[in-house]
Amino acid sequence: MTWLLSLFTSGLLEKALDFFSKRQDRQAQLARAQIEAEIDARRAARAIRLATAGFWEMRLLTFLIALPFVIHVNLVGADTNFGLGWNIAAFPKPFDEWEGAILLSFFGIYTVGRGITAIAGAVARRRR
Repeated sequence: MTWLLSLFTSGLLEKALDFFSKRQDRQAQLARAQIEAEIDARRAARAIRLATAGFWEMRLLTFLIALPFVIHVNLVGADTNFGLGWNIAAFPKPFDEWEGAILLSFFGIYTVGRGITAIAGAVARRRR
């Protein structure tokens, strides 16, 4: 028992606490860096959108990219809600996963959702 007590009083406990404290600080710095990188990426994307907002070519390109997804969503919605029996097929991978992101990006919801997910992930990693 005396030997065990001497281990704790000889600085082993302090070294262990210092180790875990430094580990937690590194995790917090990593989470902070990830959030700052996400914010910087959003600023850059916003700057590009603002710089190209007046170009009719960009508006046309955006319209042409979104058009197939909007048509698909409307056809699926009509078939589902009214039971028309059209059996609209899903887009092939990876477009099936991108469809919602592309449509939500028009409303800014996708960007906000990704930000919330990034912050939640950073907080969760910090608590581990």
